[in-house]
Amino acid sequence: MARRNRTRPRSRRDTVASRHATTARSAEREATPRTTTGYRARGTVTRAGYSRAAGTPSAALERASLIERAYVAKDFRRLAITVVIALALLVAAGLIESAVLGR
Repeated sequence: MARRNRTRPRSRRDTVASRHATTARSAEREATPRTTTGYRARGTVTRAGYSRAAGTPSAALERASLIERAYVAKDFRRLAITVVIALALLVAAGLIESAVLGR
C-alpha cells in the first residue's frame, strides 16, 4: 500500500489574482516609512576598503591559507604547462603542414 502524503495541498490562485495581491502589498509597503532596526541580512553587508579582522590570525587560519595558496600555485602551474603544450602542438602542426603542402 502506498504511503500517503499528510500535508494538505495548497489552494491554487489565478495568476491575475496573485498579481493583484502582490501589487497591493507592495503599495502598502511603500506607503509605510521604514525604520532601521540595526539588523542587516547576511548577503547585503557592504564593507569599506579594509579588512574586518584585526590582530594576528590564528594558527588554523594560517594553515588553511597556506594550503589554499599552494593549491592555487599548483593550479596555475598546471595551466601554464597545458598552454605551453598546446602552443608547441600548434607550432609543430604548422611546420608539418607547411612541409607536406609545400612540395
